[in-house]
Amino acid sequence: MQQNEDAFTTFYYRYYDLMCRKAYRRIPEEAIVEEIVQDVFLTFWNKAATLDAGGNISAWLYATLRNKVLHHLRTEQTRQVYIRKLEQLQKDVSIDAQDKLALKQTEEEIHTIIQALPAQCREAFVLSRYENLSYREIAERMDISVNTVEKHIGKALTILRKGLRDHPVELWLLFLAGFELAEKFIK
Repeated sequence: MQQNEDAFTTFYYRYYDLMCRKAYRRIPEEAIVEEIVQDVFLTFWNKAATLDAGGNISAWLYATLRNKVLHHLRTEQTRQVYIRKLEQLQKDVSIDAQDKLALKQTEEEIHTIIQALPAQCREAFVLSRYENLSYREIAERMDISVNTVEKHIGKALTILRKGLRDHPVELWLLFLAGFELAEKFIK
């Protein structure tokens, strides 16, 4: 199937509302649902040339929607687990001067590692972690695909994990998962 704007527009108007309603059953946040459905259509447009025109396009759209919804739910669940762990850590741990020094040193190492990342990888990571932009917003700002953003951030996290493997995981998780919580520990 070639990239045909008229056909794409027809599919978009035919399935957009239906797909939003379906996704909303699992994710009751309108903005997130709209972003996911937009991402499905972006993927559809980008893969139009390789899709089998004789195939069932609606089945492909719904399968892609299901996969993206499940990915979002898994990611959100993992994020919530880390937030709860960090909040519990904040309650359980009293930070003394030596711990504050170790935390500050870890922060400096993280920043050094981030600065050493390849340019696009670093930019995607910084936009994600420091500016809290979604992958789609990063893709638009950097003029790259959402998949490329995911690869850049995944690469950055892998490099950070390797660079910080000798540090207590709690220290660097503070910076990767919640900068606001980390600031409470340092102050």
